Amino acid sequence: MLDSQSPAVNAGACGAYEWLTTFSHDFDNLLTLCPTTVLGKYVAVTSFDSGSLDLSSQEKAAGWGTRSGIAYSPLIESVGALPERGGFDEWYVFGAPVDLGEKGQGNIFEAPLLAGQLEVFVNFGEGFDLNQPNGHLVPLFWRQLEWIRPESYIADTHLLLTFVSANKSVFAAVYQALSESRS
Repeated sequence: MLDSQSPAVNAGACGAYEWLTTFSHDFDNLLTLCPTTVLGKYVAVTSFDSGSLDLSSQEKAAGWGTRSGIAYSPLIESVGALPERGGFDEWYVFGAPVDLGEKGQGNIFEAPLLAGQLEVFVNFGEGFDLNQPNGHLVPLFWRQLEWIRPESYIADTHLLLTFVSANKSVFAAVYQALSESRS
């Protein structure tokens, strides 16, 4: 199991996934330093600035679509073609197109976590921190990831960047880049 503590990046592992959190970097740093996290892949945007991403006509023409409040990308060929980030953003990255279902509307602590009903964790702010696993949110997040099975997960609250990946080489590149870079 990976366990690391550095001033810039905290990291660990859970099952097939490795994760990191950092207060020193943001979504744009990640995409600039490691565009391979999304290039040649598909993205599902579950949160943009704490809500749903409203696609522009240009994004729709490029192949982006929305179902049940979740925006889905075409194959990502350029980081420059990605939608802007607004803070409190949450992305799932896949090797093929997917349908995640719909966003959950109830209380995450009262309603059962079910496949096809996606909970948005980034909107809990720093209350959702994989480096603080004793809370109630982290086990729910890992359970949801078990049925979603993305290659990677990216979330940014404006203060805390979270990156999770089952792709060992992508994770290693992100960890190294963020650990060595000062934003």
